[in-house]
Amino acid sequence: MTKQRCWWIGPAWAWALLILAITSYPKLETPDIGFDAQDKLYHFIIYFVFGVLLMRAFTQARYDLLIPALKKSAIIGIAFAVFDELHQLFIPGRHGDVLDAIADICGILGSIFLFFILYKRFFENIQSYSVAGRPLL
Repeated sequence: MTKQRCWWIGPAWAWALLILAITSYPKLETPDIGFDAQDKLYHFIIYFVFGVLLMRAFTQARYDLLIPALKKSAIIGIAFAVFDELHQLFIPGRHGDVLDAIADICGILGSIFLFFILYKRFFENIQSYSVAGRPLL
C-alpha cells in the first residue's frame, strides 16, 4: 500500500481495529451519563466517527468520488456493524444485540448523510469563487 493510500485509508482501518478490540473485552463498563439507553448513544457516536473516516478514505478530497464513496462507506460500515455484533456472540460475557446494531447503522448512515451535505456545500462554495475569471476547481 502506498504512503498516500495509507494516509487516506489508515485512520478508518485503525478505528475499525479499535472497535474490534473494545468489543472483544468480556465485560466493558461505560460511564453512566444518566439515562437508560446510553449504550445506544455510545454505539451511535463510535460508528458516526467510523462513517466519517470511511467517507474521508473513499473521497480522498475529490468531489467526483463523493457518490461512489457514499455507497462504499454505507456498505462497508453496515457490514462491519453487523459483523461486530455477531462477533460479540462468541465473546464470553458479551452478547450481540439487534438494537446495538441499529444504533451502529444509524451512526454510520448519519455521518455519511452529514458528510455528503457538508462536502457538497463546501465544493459548491469553492466553485462560486474564481481567480482571474476562472473557477478554482
